[in-house]
Amino acid sequence: MSCPSCIEGHVLPGKPKGSILPEFSNAYLSPRPSTSKAEGAPSKRAVIILTDVFGLQIPNPKIIADNLAEKLNCDVWVPDYFNGMPLQSLSL
Repeated sequence: MSCPSCIEGHVLPGKPKGSILPEFSNAYLSPRPSTSKAEGAPSKRAVIILTDVFGLQIPNPKIIADNLAEKLNCDVWVPDYFNGMPLQSLSL
């Protein structure tokens, strides 16, 4: 472990702006800013962020996705590859 706080986690300030999409296995989507969409044209690129062991249960990956979507002007996806059961929910 790289630091004592790694297992505890740390929550970033802010509130997620995107949404969880059940039709995409509960992935989080932060779409590119609507002001940048040229007449509804689809984005030509996207970013996929993989979470740490805390998954989507804490807002950090969602907040990071929102920031990247705005700065990079593209959709950012965060899959729920723990299927709603990240580290704090697992019974080891």
